[in-house]
Amino acid sequence: MSTQKNQTKKFVVLFATFIIPLLFFLFLASGKVNFEKLPILTENVGNIPQTSGVSLLDKISVVVFLGEDTTLGSVQQLLNLYQVVYKSTEKYNKFQVVVLVEENPQNIKKLTSELAFVGGVDLKKWHFVPVSSENTKTLFQGLKVPFELQENNSSSKAILIDETLNLRGRTDDEDTSNGLLFGYDMTSVHMLKNKLREDLKVVFYESKFVVKEPKTN
Repeated sequence: MSTQKNQTKKFVVLFATFIIPLLFFLFLASGKVNFEKLPILTENVGNIPQTSGVSLLDKISVVVFLGEDTTLGSVQQLLNLYQVVYKSTEKYNKFQVVVLVEENPQNIKKLTSELAFVGGVDLKKWHFVPVSSENTKTLFQGLKVPFELQENNSSSKAILIDETLNLRGRTDDEDTSNGLLFGYDMTSVHMLKNKLREDLKVVFYESKFVVKEPKTN
């Protein structure tokens, strides 16, 4: 009797250790996991000029248009983004924050030092990218968002771009009149926590587990 119990116990352990994880992996690999993908609102947005050494391609990026704005208010917005989103998300290999700023080395140095001083920020996946005013406007226009840049080429809205250069957002947002959410207000900790952070999780899940549909001619 004890021999039979031991064999049963070994089978249960074997099943739990190997069979269940294998079945779960096959379930995920099928690409038919029942979850809602984050909608694509704009396809094929522009990439950053290659001279910057930073690319949006093959990365999941939070893009910020800071332009010439280096005021305390803009620094506070960046700190909100760091504290609420970056700290919990920088563990993902493909993640990055890209802040587009005026081509002024002194401003970049000032922003980096202020962030490091106030927030103790590790900027390993956080890039300040100097971009000309013309290129900034071209990149922004390519997003096809329903809001405008300020005169100093800045915006309080963070933009979520996936690894194939598509702008992601929501089509059922309860706080917009038409349900469309193109950008995440960095002045709102609530929005960063409950919308941007959660939407990033969906995009990371898609990138890791969902099998892409083959393109047909």
